[in-house]
Amino acid sequence: MGPATVTLVSAASAAALLPAVADVGGQVFTRAPWREPLFQARSVAARLHADLARPGFVLAVACVADELVGFGYGHRCSSLAVAADLPCGEDFTLKELGVLPAHWGKGVGAALHDRVLTASGAGPCWLVTDPRATAAIGLYRRRGWQAVARHPAGGPRLIMRRAIHGARPAQAVFAMR
Repeated sequence: MGPATVTLVSAASAAALLPAVADVGGQVFTRAPWREPLFQARSVAARLHADLARPGFVLAVACVADELVGFGYGHRCSSLAVAADLPCGEDFTLKELGVLPAHWGKGVGAALHDRVLTASGAGPCWLVTDPRATAAIGLYRRRGWQAVARHPAGGPRLIMRRAIHGARPAQAVFAMR
């Protein structure tokens, strides 16, 4: 098994990858901390499909040979800025990031993250994650994200913000505990 290659995929070409995205989601989001039922974990592909036509859609995939081992995507959206009661504008939301467990700790998630955000353009970036997802939160913090609020929809959901691409804030705006 060689290193993963990370590439951008156009919205027009993304539909062909939906079964593989569902498979990755099924292997990732059924595990701790998410522990989603398999049908729900695989529904990440349906969410991606629903977002294909959104403004600023960006999809990056990681492949080893011809196997999809990870994906990350997002689009222009200010709903998390509104939920966090912060100013909004040309916001980008990182909607999903998933890497097969066999590829965890190999830099695949970081490469996907960076490729998606680089392609997203300038402006504040947002995401929602589970506060128990310590590895993901560690990745996000190393890349300049700050926890800013609990998601008002309830459950263990944390809103994170990255104000400027490449910025490394000294401390979080919102205490996660």
